[in-house]
Amino acid sequence: MRLLFFAYFLVEVLAFLGVAKLIGIGWAFVAVFALMVLGGIAANVALRNSLRKAAEGRSSLGTLAGDSAILVTGWVLTIIPGFASSLIGLLMVFGPTRAILRRGLTARARRAVEDFGVRAYSASPMSQFHTTYGTFTRPAGSTSPQAENPSYIDADELEKLFRMDSADPKRGDRPRSDGPEDTAQ
Repeated sequence: MRLLFFAYFLVEVLAFLGVAKLIGIGWAFVAVFALMVLGGIAANVALRNSLRKAAEGRSSLGTLAGDSAILVTGWVLTIIPGFASSLIGLLMVFGPTRAILRRGLTARARRAVEDFGVRAYSASPMSQFHTTYGTFTRPAGSTSPQAENPSYIDADELEKLFRMDSADPKRGDRPRSDGPEDTAQ
């Protein structure tokens, strides 16, 4: 983290010295201040436009969320004193570069979520279970399908069990009917 902060500080100092050499030190301070103000105003206007488009139904909630995150990041970068950070922040505020950034970040976030889901499922105990519910196909050349394939489900047996459930001879019930002809008494 210290190395990253040092690299940022070095880039900003070198950029300031380069601009100060071109236009003078006083004008360089004015230019840094002007970039900060311009970036803050541009980010504010862009965020309001993005909110207005979402309120009018011209953009989706995902687009609004992506734009808001990029605009806030761009705003922060523009108000930090320095030429390099302000220019990067201004690029994040403008619409075309924001759309490119949003597409790239969306694709990266989608991959990260999918990878996390796969890793979470693979690490869970549920990935170890493999359930089978049987098959309705008889093994070839078999007279007793359950002896050779215990997961075989005989459709005829299921039909017979269904018929036994629908009519209970002990209680004197009639079999259930699917048609309207048995409903009239």
